[in-house]
Amino acid sequence: VIRSGCFCAAQHLHICLLMFTDAEVSCQFGQSCILPCRFTPGDHLEIYWIQLTTTLANVHSYYDNKDQLEVQDQRFRGRTSLFQDQISKGNASLQLTGVMVQDQGRYRCYTITNTDEITSLLTVQIVYGKRNNNSFLTEIKQICK
Repeated sequence: VIRSGCFCAAQHLHICLLMFTDAEVSCQFGQSCILPCRFTPGDHLEIYWIQLTTTLANVHSYYDNKDQLEVQDQRFRGRTSLFQDQISKGNASLQLTGVMVQDQGRYRCYTITNTDEITSLLTVQIVYGKRNNNSFLTEIKQICK
């Protein structure tokens, strides 16, 4: 963890921006995958998962103590969830189900509390297993239509 940019936002409030180094996650095609993200617990929590594409796809958002999926990119609808019982312990990891070819790439987990802002970056690689070859070929055919 690299700490940088600590500053005084009010008389007794210090806000620090934290940046984690890049991580790599391998996800099995067609299966569930966990994208790890940790933060320092605090009040007024906001969690944003973004896929870093040319359009910055909104993967999952959480604030006001609940999931906020109204602006979620349609490619991720019904396939993402946080571990609700772990959020208060600093776990903002995302579970992604039905992993697809388009899920490969870079992601940013951005958490905000009353005292910290933390950005975690990770790269998702898709791994293909023998038992998933038929599903993979079907998905490739759909992409190439």
